[in-house]
Amino acid sequence: MTRLPPEPIRLETFLPELFREGGAPTQAPSEIHRLVRIIESTFAEFGEEIENVPDLVDPFAAPADFLPWLASWMALILRADWDESQQRAVVAKIIPLYAKRGTKPGIEEYLKIYAGEGVTIKDELAPMQIGASSTVGVDTVVGGQPPHFFIVNVAFAEPDPEKLKLKVKAVRDVLDIEKPAHTFYHLNFQGPTLQIGVASTVGADTLI
Repeated sequence: MTRLPPEPIRLETFLPELFREGGAPTQAPSEIHRLVRIIESTFAEFGEEIENVPDLVDPFAAPADFLPWLASWMALILRADWDESQQRAVVAKIIPLYAKRGTKPGIEEYLKIYAGEGVTIKDELAPMQIGASSTVGVDTVVGGQPPHFFIVNVAFAEPDPEKLKLKVKAVRDVLDIEKPAHTFYHLNFQGPTLQIGVASTVGADTLI
């Protein structure tokens, strides 16, 4: 027996009875029916996935090719160099992050999605104190802290030098977009340390 394809779901059938009136084929469609048909045509691109609408709006359940459209609802453009897991994480967290936009916690959380947990931001730096806190450019400045200045320290686990360059560029791009316009920063980054037998080409994939 040949199995017939399922009948397409008509979103109009989910409207309250009051709004179903005026949508019959013999009548001119109302504004709400025109809107519903636009939505139907948008979802029609995804075929049978229309039956799983709740999954389509779940960043961790939606198909990968649906993520850019889902991100567009939140004024978010996904970076081409983000892998799928990073894209899903950004889409899931971007609305709460918007509430923290321009703040130290917000920038740190955004960077951690892309760069991992090895991200710290120092916005209160002490003058250099010999024998105490004296790592210049990390937690200390010479001659006192300039106004509206912060330091970002990022430790990457990525051993591939080409991928590392892309990640550093991406971190700079995120900082330039997310930081308050009147502030400026210094970025410190660190790659994998020497691991004999694992990653040990000094100057290529290892730092001493």
